[in-house]
Amino acid sequence: MTKSYSVDDLNFLSVPLLQRLLGELQVDHLKLVTPSQFEEQINRFIRNEVDVPENLPMDPNQRIQSLTFHWGHDHDFGSFKVSGSLGTRHIWLLSRFFDHFGLDPASLKQQNVLDVGCYTGGVSLLLAKMGAEVRAIDEVCKYSRALDYVCSAFGLTNVTAECRSIYDLELKEADVRMDAVFCLGVIYHLSDPILGLRRMFNVMKPGALICLESMAVQAESRICDYYGPSRRKGDFGWNWYVPSPQTLYQWLEDTGFEDIRVGNGVWDFEVTADADPVGPNRCFATARRKATHSMCQAGLSSRVL
Repeated sequence: MTKSYSVDDLNFLSVPLLQRLLGELQVDHLKLVTPSQFEEQINRFIRNEVDVPENLPMDPNQRIQSLTFHWGHDHDFGSFKVSGSLGTRHIWLLSRFFDHFGLDPASLKQQNVLDVGCYTGGVSLLLAKMGAEVRAIDEVCKYSRALDYVCSAFGLTNVTAECRSIYDLELKEADVRMDAVFCLGVIYHLSDPILGLRRMFNVMKPGALICLESMAVQAESRICDYYGPSRRKGDFGWNWYVPSPQTLYQWLEDTGFEDIRVGNGVWDFEVTADADPVGPNRCFATARRKATHSMCQAGLSSRVL
């Protein structure tokens, strides 16, 4: 059973900062298009009128976010507002890491930061407004295209939005290693979370920080609840393996991370309660990349680590 806590136990001191930064992304700050042009293009995305070729098959077995466009996060652009599937979740997730896991927002300035599963960019935009150099990836091309448009319209040159799967992350000779990685609401959607974590490990600097958030099951043991796509067919999205906090800890440990902290921000190794702004049954984690770590390769789905 999840330990109880109230909203009074959650001191989200960074929320006003995050709201102020989002307030700077209103139409009176546009650089390259007019407010009417911007609103029309955003509505074209929402109406599925922007033709973006996808790398995923477009058939009924895919999640609805892959088949049709769904705006990710609530945003007030000043002259108009958009409502997203995830509401204001981007604000509360980042605030949890700043206010309860000890991450200083100022420490992200001029840092190379990876946002995995960026959707339409709620988190990426906030990180960019904090001064980070953001690499944002999503396996659904229509979302990285929408984020790229928003960044271009506002003249945000410190965001690179890519249509790329986490499994395709690689470090080429000219690439810059990441100082931090945000992987929020993604890990339980992966059929191979161990490989996904190792792909992120490979593009990080030694000592770099990873911030994770996941749907979770409350248990003291190392277990996962297996969903599989057929269990949620037609619902919001697909889940694969939903870990307990102890499992999330060991996933990080096995793939090469240290200084691991897992919990809901109030209690270690606990999931969130009903009173939490992010909703119940969620878990957060932070960890640092080891300088080197040789993974056990027995049974791995890829030899390229």
